[in-house]
Amino acid sequence: MRRVSNMMITNNSIRYIQNNLQRSARLQEQIAAEKTILRPSDNPGQISHVMAVNSTISRNEQYSRNIDDGLAYLNQADSALGTIGETLIDAKTLASQGANSHLGNDDRKAIAEQIDKLIDALVDLGNSSLGGKYLFAGKKNSQPPFYRDPATGEVYYRGDTQRVSREIVFGSSYEVDAAGVTDFGSANAGVFGTLADPTDPANQIDDPLNPGQKMTKVTGGPLEVLKNLRERLQNDDMTGINESLGELDEAIDAELVQRVAVGARTKHLEAVQSQLDDQNAKLQEVLSNIQDADFTKLTVEAAENDLVYQASLLVSTKLLQTSLLNYLD
Repeated sequence: MRRVSNMMITNNSIRYIQNNLQRSARLQEQIAAEKTILRPSDNPGQISHVMAVNSTISRNEQYSRNIDDGLAYLNQADSALGTIGETLIDAKTLASQGANSHLGNDDRKAIAEQIDKLIDALVDLGNSSLGGKYLFAGKKNSQPPFYRDPATGEVYYRGDTQRVSREIVFGSSYEVDAAGVTDFGSANAGVFGTLADPTDPANQIDDPLNPGQKMTKVTGGPLEVLKNLRERLQNDDMTGINESLGELDEAIDAELVQRVAVGARTKHLEAVQSQLDDQNAKLQEVLSNIQDADFTKLTVEAAENDLVYQASLLVSTKLLQTSLLNYLD
C-alpha cells in the first residue's frame, strides 16, 4: 500500500483550497458582470458563436452611425432646399411687380437690386455646412464651394461633382447629399446649375482661396434665372421679365423635384436604420440566452462554494496540526 505522507496531505489541501478560491473568484466575477461567459475558457463550445454575434452587432452599430451622419446631411440639405424654394417664390413676387406696366425704369432698377440680394442669398445657401463640411461641394468639401465675383456678379464653383455616400449595409453605399452642380454637358442640372465648359478660359477665374487653382462658372439653374431677371429689370425689358416669370416657375418646380429626391433618400435611410435596430435587438436576445447569468443560481453556487471553502480550511487546519507528538503518550 502506498504511504501517504504529510507533504502529500499538505499539497492536496492547498490545491483543494486554491481550487475553491479560483471558483469563488470566477463566480463573483460572473455575478458582477451578470454574464456566464467572460473568456473563451468559460465555454469553448459557445465562444465562437458569441464572437460572431458581437461582430455583427458592432458592424450594424457602425452602419447605424453612418446612417445618422447621412440623415444629418440630408436633413440639412432639405432645409437649404426649402429656403431656396422660398427665395425663388420671393423672386417671382418681385418679378410680378416688375412686370407691371405702370412701373417706371427706376422702379424696376430698385427691384433689380432686391433680386441681386436674393442671388447673394442663394450663394450663401450653396455654402451651407454641417460639422465643417460644405453640403453642396461634393467630396471637395472643406471650403465654401460657391464664390460670387464682385467685379462681374458671376458665380463660380471650387468644389467637385463627386457624390458623398455612406456605407449603410455590407458592400452597399448610399448617396447622402444633393448635387450642388453637375458636370458640363450633363443631362441633369444640380441644385444650383451646371458647370460651364471648363476648357474655355472665359469660364474660369483664379481661386482667391487657393493660389494657382481655377474656379469654373456656374450656368443654368436658379442662379442664372435670377441673374437674367436682374438684367432684364435693369434694362426695362418687359418681354424678358415676363419670360423670367415662366423660368421662375420651372426653377421652383426643379427645386421641388430635388427636395422630393432628398426626402426619398431620407425615408430609405430611416427604413434601413429601423431594420438594423430590429436585427440588433434580436441579436442581443441571442447573446442574452447564451451568456447572461442566472443571478439567483450564481448567488446560491457562490454561497455553497464559500461553505465548502470554509470547511476545507477547517479540515486542513486540523490535519496540518497533527505531528509526531500527537502519537506519543
